[in-house]
Amino acid sequence: MNTSMKTQSLILERTDFIELLSAEFSFAKGVGVYAFLSFSDIEKLYNQFLGDTVPVTIFVRVFVKRFRYTK
Repeated sequence: MNTSMKTQSLILERTDFIELLSAEFSFAKGVGVYAFLSFSDIEKLYNQFLGDTVPVTIFVRVFVKRFRYTK
């Protein structure tokens, strides 16, 4: 797999991750992910996911369930 294909694959995976995260936030909290997290927070979370071994659906579900909004 060449570099551009790897990059496209990561972009697609990141997009899928964000869509799943937003859907889970909408279901659990009533609003999408951007009501709670900035783009840089989501990028950090995505990078954390990449270093984990659990499936994305479990990772996202556990994160949203444990998430507590503090301002």
